[in-house]
Order: sequence, then C-alpha cells, then structure tokens
Amino acid sequence: MLLSSCSSGSSTGPSGAAPLQEVSGTLTIGSPSAQAQSIGRKPTFVSPSTGHAAVFIDGAATSAGSTTSCVAAAGSGTGCTISWSAQLTVPASHVFAVETDTGTNAPANTVLSEGAASYTVVAGSTNTLATMSLNGVVKQATFTVSGCSGVTPNSLCNGTVALAAAAGNVISYAGTTVVPTTGNSPSSGNVFDNGAVTFVSTTPASGVATGTAQTTGPNVFSTYAANTLTVSGVNTTGIYTYQVTCASGATGTFGITVGGAATPSLAVTTAELGALTPAVTYPTGGITVIGTAPLFSCTAGGISNASGTLPVN
Repeated sequence: MLLSSCSSGSSTGPSGAAPLQEVSGTLTIGSPSAQAQSIGRKPTFVSPSTGHAAVFIDGAATSAGSTTSCVAAAGSGTGCTISWSAQLTVPASHVFAVETDTGTNAPANTVLSEGAASYTVVAGSTNTLATMSLNGVVKQATFTVSGCSGVTPNSLCNGTVALAAAAGNVISYAGTTVVPTTGNSPSSGNVFDNGAVTFVSTTPASGVATGTAQTTGPNVFSTYAANTLTVSGVNTTGIYTYQVTCASGATGTFGITVGGAATPSLAVTTAELGALTPAVTYPTGGITVIGTAPLFSCTAGGISNASGTLPVN
C-alpha cells in the first residue's frame, strides 16, 4: 500500500501545540513500482476478491476516505486508489490504519486484510510515505493427503493444508521480510492478522499430528509441541506441510481439529468497521474447512486415510 499526502497553508491549534491543517492525499493498494519496492516492503496479501477499502487516521470514528472501485489486475491482486482528507496536527506523526474487504463480492462486506503504521506528515510539501504491508485474515483451510505408509513403527500420512481468507484466496507473502513475526504485527505482512493457526489430533489415543515443522533456511513458518502443530508465519505459497502418525499399536480413527486465528490485531477496530456504509464485519467463529477433510484410520498401529468430517473448534 503506497501513501502520499499534502497539507494546506492555513492552520489553527492551541498555543504551543502543533497546528491543525487540512491534509489530503491518495492511498494506492496493489503492487508498487520497482522503485517503491527498493525502498520498502511491498504489499503482501491483496485479494483479487477485494471490492472495497478504507483508511482511518489516529483512531477516528469515521474513515478519512474509502473506495468501492477496486478491480482485480492480473499479477497484482486487486488495485484501487483512495482519496482521503483529514484535519491533522502538522508536523506530527499519525497512525494510518487500512482495511480491505469483499464489498459486494461473496461473502459481502467481510474483512480480507488489515494493516497499520505511523507516518510523519510535514507541512507545506508533498509527502511520499513509505510502503505499508497488509496482513491477511485467515478463515478457510483446505486439506490434501499426499501419501500414507501403513507399516509400523514408521506409520505416517503426509499432506498439505492451504490457508485462505474468507473469499477463498490463499494468503501468501510477497515481501522481502520473510522471517515471521510472533503475534499480531499490524504492518509486517508476514503473519495472519487474526493470529496463528493450530492443528491438533481429535483422538490422541489413536493418532497424533507430528512435529513436521516447516522451515525455509532460517525462516520458521510452523512449530510443533505437545501434539500441536502451529502455523505462525505466512510463507510465499500459503500452503503448509503436515504429518500424522498412529499411536503405537492403536486401532481407531482420528482427525485434526483446526484452532487458533481468534486474536484480531484490531488495526481497524470493530467500531470503525461498523461506521462504514455499508457496515463491514470481521470474520469470527474459527476456521472453516473447505471440501472433504481427512479422517485417518489406524489398525494395530498401521495407518490409512478415508474421507470424513474434520471437527473444527
């Protein structure tokens, strides 16, 4: 997301305080120019399903500007420009918070990504502000099983899970700061806006998710501890590996419970989203599993898989 602004010459304000000025500018969402990429992170997740976007400044109750003219562009997600204006103290640092949502696309008026960053606005000049990255809001999981080996004691099934936003577009990272940031980092672009996603066996006595954490060089995108596989960072594909195994000698079935993704960054608050016209909502209620999810079967410690329903918490 690229921002620019300019300020007027007139001002008012309390004695000794930075003056208030009418500041206006544009905010462009989409892939930046090659020059912009060389001086900062480029946006990570801009869903092709984006139909609306808005910018809020310093937690104001209403947006400084919004647009419904977001249009998908091949190779660059969705591009659009927001014209905004606000009464701001100048010169001073201000927090710009941005949300993108589906607009009239399905599911309507649902947040797809958010981000926030502080920028210093200087009077009497055109301000070109550094690029901000947006974090995708994960809502959907789609599983595949690539293969199983039913021979004990190394009885394993391997597969992948794709993590996507509410409109079904996989969330991937396209920036240069690829080391994931723990927790909610409003402008990093390399985490999920609503927090890490966890995968846990439904029946540990039958089988468990094992510690196949995904790393690329020094970059850790998933970790494993106590039968819990946690995806905490966004990689460049949006697809993550997992592995399950039967408990020693066990006979029975088990699936994987998908959890987490329940701590929004609140870069744009619920009240701010509700003040938009029409009101926009943040996805809640956990992760939705799309399609047929795997149910694994163990016989005397040997594993196979069959179609089944994946419990979701």
